[in-house]
Amino acid sequence: MNRQIALFALAVAVQAAILAAVPARQVYTRLTGRTLLIRTAPVDPYNFLSGYHVILNYEIATPADPSWAQKPGRTAYVVLKPAADGAWSAESVHTERPKDLAEDAVLIKGRQQRRGSITYGIESYYIPENDRDRIERDLRNNAGKARAEIKVDAFGNAALVRILIEDRIYEY
Repeated sequence: MNRQIALFALAVAVQAAILAAVPARQVYTRLTGRTLLIRTAPVDPYNFLSGYHVILNYEIATPADPSWAQKPGRTAYVVLKPAADGAWSAESVHTERPKDLAEDAVLIKGRQQRRGSITYGIESYYIPENDRDRIERDLRNNAGKARAEIKVDAFGNAALVRILIEDRIYEY
């Protein structure tokens, strides 16, 4: 009887560990990451399969020099530097993790896409149902003013924290 209880407890513990591991990277990044603001604009306000959400497109997703892009699906390492307006922008893109970063630089890791763009895993913002119309309208009317507050950990992983549009804040 005691052995059955121990096996049951072990099975429950393993399942709990698996469930906890799913958001673990995002939680770690939010707890330990450096906070950055990046420029963003909404792309797709509605997806029938996922419910209401906005697919965000970031300025850092399309580097000025597309010659670095070689294979879609490959990891890209983007060096970010702060701009005068407080937003961060891409300074350089690498296919290998750079060894020496300037003190004021942050490294963010992404995935190369087919058309030379980069995704960082922070492109989807799910809109709470009760605020859906207001947030969607605000993003559409103020696309050039929208900023995303993200956190980037020491490994280059990013987590979306909130969307900022002028003085309005939308928590993720």
